[in-house]
Amino acid sequence: MENKRKDWIFDKSQKELEKYCITSGFKKYGATQIMKWIYRRKTFDFAEMTDLSESLRKKLANNFCAETPKIVDTKYEEDSDGYSKKYLIKLSDGETIESVLINYRNRKTLCVSSQIGCKMGCVYCETSGLGFIRNLTSGEIISQILVIEDDIENKITNIVFMGMGEPLDNIAEVEKSLDIISNANFIAVAPRKITISTCGVLSTLPNIENHKYKIAISLNAADNITRSKIMPINKKFPIENIVKLINDRKPSIHNKITIEYVLIKDINDHIGNTKKLIKMFSPSKVKFNLIPLNKEKKSIYLKNFETSDDKTIADFKSKLFKAGFTVTIRFSKAQSVNGGCGQLKAEKIYSQ
Repeated sequence: MENKRKDWIFDKSQKELEKYCITSGFKKYGATQIMKWIYRRKTFDFAEMTDLSESLRKKLANNFCAETPKIVDTKYEEDSDGYSKKYLIKLSDGETIESVLINYRNRKTLCVSSQIGCKMGCVYCETSGLGFIRNLTSGEIISQILVIEDDIENKITNIVFMGMGEPLDNIAEVEKSLDIISNANFIAVAPRKITISTCGVLSTLPNIENHKYKIAISLNAADNITRSKIMPINKKFPIENIVKLINDRKPSIHNKITIEYVLIKDINDHIGNTKKLIKMFSPSKVKFNLIPLNKEKKSIYLKNFETSDDKTIADFKSKLFKAGFTVTIRFSKAQSVNGGCGQLKAEKIYSQ
């Protein structure tokens, strides 16, 4: 007789586990107990969940698997402020994803992936060059946090969905993972410390708008012609749609949308673009994060692009700042470990 395949416990929501407990003849509260053992105490052996009845523990062991993915490669770099570490994580089907930890002062920020590859085709992005394989499940998103917390023997303080994939293109599984990540009884990362970064998939953005998660939109151009060349998604969701969505929001000092702008030499870094950006947006509604293109010597897909020079970056920032905007420059803490997601995976593929 063929053995029944066990369900992966990390893919189950609280409601799904509550239903399982009730239909199996146990109390609904058992679901919360199970999830506290897994996400707070990091206990993955059902036999060790001692406040559960023996019969429930046995039933869980017979029906569920709680094995976490494996870290198969890392890259590490330390500086005076902290360190960055990139992880290549192998999933149960043999596919690999990347996560990047940035340990900076008292903050431990984890950049998580939401897909294997990406459909969006942004030309400056290493992940897009790998093509799209599949969406991650909620458990595969959550387990990135678990295995890396185990590796560093410490708690992650901030989560950013800026790894491989477009999170709003996998909205159902991302939302499901966020319910556990932000739940104070489980992983307990507060919504205000979670950032969802999107290339502008506006159709599913309202799904997370009603929460207190921070939102970052990759704009990367000040006109539709340029943006469509480097970001095909612009043909479906052009700049004016993004501007309208943002300008229709109520001003919020504590939850402005971040406009991410990857600066690429001679493509989108002309100083005249700052005038267009200043006309589009209000300092009360957005802040800017300027990102010099993260191009490593080993980069496979970015060979036709160059990073803007330091003076251009400084001038770009100065113009926006003088117009009243909060502006940061992300000199990537993970740059020396190929912080651009997809690069470590790409190296593995092309070294085989």
